[in-house]
Parts: sequence; structure tokens; C-alpha cells
Amino acid sequence: MNREALSGAGTAIDWARVREDFPLLARQVNGKPLIYLDSANTGQKPASVIQTVDDFYRQHNANVSRAVHTLGTEATDAYEGARKRLARFLNVRPDELVLCSGTTFAINLVAYSWALPRLKAGDTILVSRMEHHANIVPWQQLAAAKGAKIRVIPVDDSGQVLLDEYKKLLNDRTKIVSVTQVSNALGTVVPVKQIVELAHRAGAKALVDGAHSISHMRVDVQDIGADFFVFSGHKVFGPTGIGVVWGKREVLEDM
Repeated sequence: MNREALSGAGTAIDWARVREDFPLLARQVNGKPLIYLDSANTGQKPASVIQTVDDFYRQHNANVSRAVHTLGTEATDAYEGARKRLARFLNVRPDELVLCSGTTFAINLVAYSWALPRLKAGDTILVSRMEHHANIVPWQQLAAAKGAKIRVIPVDDSGQVLLDEYKKLLNDRTKIVSVTQVSNALGTVVPVKQIVELAHRAGAKALVDGAHSISHMRVDVQDIGADFFVFSGHKVFGPTGIGVVWGKREVLEDM
């Protein structure tokens, strides 16, 4: 994304001020100011996040929902407050959010709590050619355990999903379609809303991996229409070791 796109309505961004928000970028490496280009792997943390985590351990540390003393109440309020803010951020209900350890755990949670009891031999799972291994390996393991098959949605030479080929892969044995919203390797923005609609027409559920979209674009989960949406906190300036599974209320109740 270029600077003009980032600046919105032509307003110049003070990049030096942006760098100041991230303490690690004050480091020098080999005698030169650090330039960090690995955000697709993990994002650096702004001072506000580092300070908030530090403040929690210094002032409020207690088990969430398992302590009735003052610290326990404060920790629980902070935890549930984060859930409510996430719900507003994603345009979902707070009670549809399952907080977990990250995208990999989230996909495994869906695979083993939703798909495992429902898959039968000969059923198919669809993923795209550009998926992160976290959205491949759980389905491979599940398919091997249940005798199901994985079908791969092809992409063209520019990394765009071939929707016509995708349509050909869908049938009444397709149980779940699991695709990324933005490729971590290619940067491709995938037409997930259309992919979800086609999956639903075939009677399949759909999972969208938002790990690499959530920090770069406005994401309205209700508009996407998927059954599951997952991402990690560390990709969107949060601490390592936190993540989200969102599930449609009726799907969660069915589980």
C-alpha cells in the first residue's frame, strides 16, 4: 500500500511521529536505524500496548472470572471490556467471540469442535492454493482421520483466486471452505464475501482467516457473512499469545 492510500484524503503522515509510537524502532542494527519489514510475520508493539500490559501485571494481575476479590474483579472487567471493544471493531455480538491463543489455535478449534463430529468419509474440505500452513495442516490431519478429501482452489499467475474453478469444486459433499482474506505471502486480497456466498449455496460452512487482513483494512464480519472468522492479536499490534474465533450464534449453539 502506498503512502497516498494510507494518508486518506491527501493529508500527509508524519512518519517520524509514527515510528516514535514503537519503542523497538529506536534501536540501531549494524550501526543504522532499524527498518522493520517483517510485519506479515508479526507486528511491532506501540508504547501504549506495552504500557497497558505492564500496568496490568503491576496493578491488576489476577485470574479472570475465578476470583471475587478486587483484583479479580478488575481483571475480569478488563477482559470482558476487551471482548466488547473487539465486538464493536468487528461488528459482531460479544457473546459470539471466543478468545483464544491465536489463529492457529482458532482454526484447530473449529476443525476439531465443529468439523470433526460432522465429517464423513468422502466429504471434501476446500482451501485455496495460497493458504498459510496454519490453514492447511489442521485440515490435512482431520481429512486423514475421517477419510475426507482436501480440494485446492487454484489461483492464476498474479495470485488471484480462479472463481470459476472454485465453483467446479463445490458440491453436496463439500462441508467447509476455509480461506484467507489476505495472503501473507502475496498480499492478494481475496473476494471472501463471494467465496462465502458460493459455499453457502452448496450447503457448506465457511471460515475466513483474517490474520493478515485485520491490520490493513476495515473488516465488517457481518458483511462478509462467513460462519467463522479468526485472527491473532500479534498481527494487529497486540501481545503475542492472544487471538479470536468469531462464530455465528446459530452455529455456536449447534456446536
